[in-house]
Amino acid sequence: MASEPQPDIDDVQADELKSGTELLHGQYTIEGFLNAGGFGVTYLAKDSLDRTVVIKECYPAAMVRRTASRVRARAGSSQEEFDSIVRLFEAEALRLSKLQHPNIVGIHQVFQDYGTAYMALDFVKGKDMLDVIEEGHRALPPYEVKRILLKVLDAITYIHANDVLHRDISPDNILLAAGNEPVLIDFGAAREEATRKTRALSAIHVVKDGYSPNEFYLAGNQQNASSDLYSLAATFHHVITGGPPPNSQTRVAAIAAGRQDPYEPLHKRIDGYDEHFLKAIDTALNVFPKDRIQSADEWLEQIDTEKRKQAAMRRVNDDRAMELSIQRIVAETNLAVMAERAKAEREKKRNRFALKTLKKPQNSLLLPDDDPLRDPNPPPERSELKRRHGWFGGSPEEHTRPHEEADDEELLNRSADRTQDDNETEDEDSVTEEFEHEQARREAGPEPPRKRSVWQRLFGGNRSYINSPENGADNTSLRGTGT
Repeated sequence: MASEPQPDIDDVQADELKSGTELLHGQYTIEGFLNAGGFGVTYLAKDSLDRTVVIKECYPAAMVRRTASRVRARAGSSQEEFDSIVRLFEAEALRLSKLQHPNIVGIHQVFQDYGTAYMALDFVKGKDMLDVIEEGHRALPPYEVKRILLKVLDAITYIHANDVLHRDISPDNILLAAGNEPVLIDFGAAREEATRKTRALSAIHVVKDGYSPNEFYLAGNQQNASSDLYSLAATFHHVITGGPPPNSQTRVAAIAAGRQDPYEPLHKRIDGYDEHFLKAIDTALNVFPKDRIQSADEWLEQIDTEKRKQAAMRRVNDDRAMELSIQRIVAETNLAVMAERAKAEREKKRNRFALKTLKKPQNSLLLPDDDPLRDPNPPPERSELKRRHGWFGGSPEEHTRPHEEADDEELLNRSADRTQDDNETEDEDSVTEEFEHEQARREAGPEPPRKRSVWQRLFGGNRSYINSPENGADNTSLRGTGT
């Protein structure tokens, strides 16, 4: 039997770089292999200043191989897809390099070499939470578990505020540095994006059973902050109980079939932890996104006593501010209504005054002398004509005293009429008719004086004056005879 041809050992190398390999013209030197995944390989290295760093290589093993120290697509038709993954890897690395937080691994540099892309990260000396769990799920006391979770939540708050999702939170991606200081590593956003854009990687799952929410299993499904919080809650469920929660797809299937959710809430079966702490984890592990905790800040408020008090005070202040706003709006509305009422009342009085003045002659209006509404030549009153000129019979002297008294009486009557008018609302039609009559009288002018008879011109006055005893004449023969 003929044996299959063996590839040349000089052309094909192992999947990882050999120790001593230099990158970026000797700036970094590989010291050893750390870890490998479906999308990359991680190495321990030294930089040009002899500092220990971590080098992460873009190496999707399902579609590439290493030949003569270069990374190439296994099939020539896939080279273009691999090049797009390299660009995506660089873009994500540049984006993550802008995140500066003590609980997020720092990125120093992004570069290309050997046909692929690399990023240099901080070296965190310590072990991941999966190692701690394997030592025994009670290796960390409850107060320490809570402290670590608070630190991680603060970091997640920061990355979500910068519009970044981790998408791969799990115990092996949380390192514990000196003093059990947690550090988030290995963001999975670039991997998730690559599987959507590349057919060669579409079969590779970027999910972790027990830690990934149901939306991570469905292509094109919406992912948000609550997706990361589900994975974080599953991680700490593992820390507390020693095992991850049931697979999210299994839980969805059970609920869809009308069966009970196989997840058992922690606050009903775990002792040694604060009830708020356990209930927050249970809420974050809800299968449906709308029922979960929606933000890391909300989670912090539920489990941090001080933040919970601050949140309560904020709510009280918000309620007080809302109450004051409502009071202010009501007061402004009342003032506006009162102002409208006052305006309407003034307008009503103004209209009433205008209707009253229609009855009055223009010369009785209290207007300045130069006002165009004032009649410069008001018609004289009948009694005034009698008093001045002796019209309508008699001499001016004879009419002076009786007509002055009549004028006074007439003025009193007018005053009484005006007082009564002020207390009554005149009918508009009658007022208008009287106004038109007054206007016609004024346009006609003063009444002409009556012609005096011959008798009056000769003897003055009328017959009653001549035959009266005041004249000192006993003209009885003249009384009624005309002789």
